[in-house]
Amino acid sequence: EFQDATDQHSFKKMLPRDERRFKTADLDGDLAATREEFTAFLHPEEFEHMKNIVVLETLEDIDKNGDGFVDQDEYIADMFANEEGGPEPDWVITEREQFADFRDLNKDGKMDKEEIQHWILPQDYDHALAEAKHLVYESDVDKDQKLTKEEVLDNWNMFVGSQATNYGEDLTRNHDE
Repeated sequence: EFQDATDQHSFKKMLPRDERRFKTADLDGDLAATREEFTAFLHPEEFEHMKNIVVLETLEDIDKNGDGFVDQDEYIADMFANEEGGPEPDWVITEREQFADFRDLNKDGKMDKEEIQHWILPQDYDHALAEAKHLVYESDVDKDQKLTKEEVLDNWNMFVGSQATNYGEDLTRNHDE
């Protein structure tokens, strides 16, 4: 099927991965996706039965030496490629500290599947609440914990770029609040 594709290698590599994800999402095993199963396939991080797939795919993407773990260099390489060979930027040094202090929980120099899950699917993190707090913090000029129409309009670019507003789409609908 991929003979005419410009990037056959990528497609051939993605197919087994997508099949594995689909089979995990297909709870009734009928090889047809219900709305719920298809949503689980597209957004596995939102479904408890899909969390192992999210962890496994993350591990496969970052683990370049194939040892089944993510070491600090692999973790950094996923975010930053030091092509110039010069000193690392401060944010990379901070990320190395984050790895050592908060990602590598058992302090063995690498992340296993459990540590990867803790990193990418934290139990106590509410994405919507975090984004809402971020928007208020950045836009609330008088720091009264309330946003006026002017504060929102003065920071319109932050709101239209936010997932909390569906990237601005929700701002175009009539609201009574």
